[in-house]
Amino acid sequence: MVLKRLLPGRRSDSSTNSAPVTAEQLAAAWETLTTASTSATWKCRHANGSVLAEGTVDFSARESRATVIRGRATYEYLRRGSTAFRAPVQEDQDADVEPSWEYASETDACGIHAYAIPEVIAAAVRAAGAPVQGRTEEFDEKKLTVVTVTVKPKPSDADGRLARLARQLRDHGATALLVSALVDPNAWDDESDEPIGTKIERLRLELQHWTPADNPMDDHSVTVDLFDLNEPVDITVPDESAAERRRTARGCADLALF
Repeated sequence: MVLKRLLPGRRSDSSTNSAPVTAEQLAAAWETLTTASTSATWKCRHANGSVLAEGTVDFSARESRATVIRGRATYEYLRRGSTAFRAPVQEDQDADVEPSWEYASETDACGIHAYAIPEVIAAAVRAAGAPVQGRTEEFDEKKLTVVTVTVKPKPSDADGRLARLARQLRDHGATALLVSALVDPNAWDDESDEPIGTKIERLRLELQHWTPADNPMDDHSVTVDLFDLNEPVDITVPDESAAERRRTARGCADLALF
């Protein structure tokens, strides 16, 4: 099974101090986000390895689907809220064969992660200040400018959403969350065949340190890209009764922000 667009785009060294979008525009992109395709890379410092994932997410339903590769193993994941189903994927597996689902509750010490909720991210971006323009990256022969806001919420924040976000980040060994937009400064509307100016093509979340709340010795860095923003997605999560067994152990392949 081949995953597409897992790796970051090609980067350019060019950068300026004038960001093509404001923090408010970045926040609005998150606030209006309902669905997206996702690609993620988890780098495991404790095991000197990586986990790659690609899938889709429906934020309004709090459902997600992902194909996850860790080492030689490949898994299919389906999630609804804090409940997850996992099935191994074989290279020569017949498409008509029903998956052998395992069921697990992903609830940990801090519950559903606040940084997986678009309106919380939007509020955090608005409170963080001005964005910083970074390098350009190339996706599908299109050069996109990276614009980033560093979110550092505090547990004492008057906004309860940000206070909860701060506590949850700290429960996972993190104090900062990088929230980025990948922007096409010269976007073109294919239907009208006219320029439309600046357009946010992709969104990105980055955590330099992330540890499972139930295993603080496992240190990771994570990058999650979201693209095909607000496009229809097809996610069907099975019922708990469809699982053949319940899992009690959790590994790196189980990690997710959505």
